[in-house]
Amino acid sequence: MNRLHQLIVAFSVALSLPATFAVDPLAQKFVVVHRVRDLADPVKAICVGTPDILQLPSGRLIASMELWLKRPTSGDEGGIDYPNHCKIKASDDGGKTWQQISTNGITWGSLFYVDKSLYMIGNDPLRRDIRIIRSPDEGVTWSKPVTLFKDSRYHGSATPVHVRNGFIYRAFEDMDKGSASLVVAGDLSKDLLDSTAWRMSNKVEPPRNTPSLSRNATEWKDGRDRGGNWFLEGNVIEIRGELYVLLRTRIDVQLTAGLTSVCHLKDDGKELTYRFVQFYPMPGGQNKFRIIKDARTGLYWTCGSMVPDPYQPHEPLANRGFSGNPGNTRRILMLSYSLDGLNWFQAGCVAMSRNPLESFHYASSVIVGDDLLVLSRSSIGADNNYADYTWNSGATSGKAKLPYNNHDSNMITLHRVRNFRSLALDLKPDFKATTAGDELKD
Repeated sequence: MNRLHQLIVAFSVALSLPATFAVDPLAQKFVVVHRVRDLADPVKAICVGTPDILQLPSGRLIASMELWLKRPTSGDEGGIDYPNHCKIKASDDGGKTWQQISTNGITWGSLFYVDKSLYMIGNDPLRRDIRIIRSPDEGVTWSKPVTLFKDSRYHGSATPVHVRNGFIYRAFEDMDKGSASLVVAGDLSKDLLDSTAWRMSNKVEPPRNTPSLSRNATEWKDGRDRGGNWFLEGNVIEIRGELYVLLRTRIDVQLTAGLTSVCHLKDDGKELTYRFVQFYPMPGGQNKFRIIKDARTGLYWTCGSMVPDPYQPHEPLANRGFSGNPGNTRRILMLSYSLDGLNWFQAGCVAMSRNPLESFHYASSVIVGDDLLVLSRSSIGADNNYADYTWNSGATSGKAKLPYNNHDSNMITLHRVRNFRSLALDLKPDFKATTAGDELKD
């Protein structure tokens, strides 16, 4: 058998073999921080979400999460109108074990620590006012909520609280103005529980007048975009000394995946001037992401949900209880890094499932030594024991929606990406550097 014949045979055999995938996720094994209780009656299914994580100066890890009822039919634990639906848990062994230490009534909250106190800023679960609470003892007890702004129905999530030049900044959306984006700023020289210490920027609405970005969306009778909320869950970050907000961007009801909206924020100490700059490519930008900056390397890091096939047929997914269109796939949580906060390189997959009804999403992260701890809103075993369960019609088919699916989660899980910095290329330019490597020779 000559060499050419050998190659042809080898190639034919290779084509006949099933494909193998040898790449493992970085942190598929996880610690369950919270699991909703099993219910005999799935109508009262409780979901869990809005994970946030923070390390205090003492080394203690604090995690927050909130519960809600899929169907508000009772006063059971977890309803969005339940006064203590936000759970605060602590770990004193690096995240191996967790204990609940308190509850509070904040929804869509972000944790932050300044001036020897732990704070949470978010929303009232019913009126959607912007509220803040404070803990003097690492989350064991909390002050009464203070309302900062109550003139509209606001929205947010566990997104970054950025500290700069004596002020803190956090992004929200005004849902009465079609998810218009805004930023609030708190003066650290004043009592943050005093509403007069806070200012609000002008509100920036999405540029909806671009037909190519809304080709599949129609309008409701009142003129609102059926495509949903374009601007959601903004990240306030600092790039070269200037403040920007990178927003989750839902265009074509998330079918246009991998896009973020960039807004610029200017603060002269009195007035917050806020404006839309541009759309920009970002892996996972159609879903919630949270950006953190590594002080050691200067790199930005984020975890986002990658969508493998947004234009696949919708009907087979809806028949099984999938929430939304294929652009709402949340089963692949990818880790990315950036030199400038805008252009992202993928470091690897944190965790994934092949089941479209499962998910790892809405992640928050914290750097602990050489590791990155990723706290995920996770739906695992979504369709277990519910094959014949029907309480709500599917999106297009009339089939069942499950108590848990790609959107509605039953767990908060902690994933440890070890030595995460080793996953990044050195992206900084160096004119003295030369290309390393050996030339391949036949």
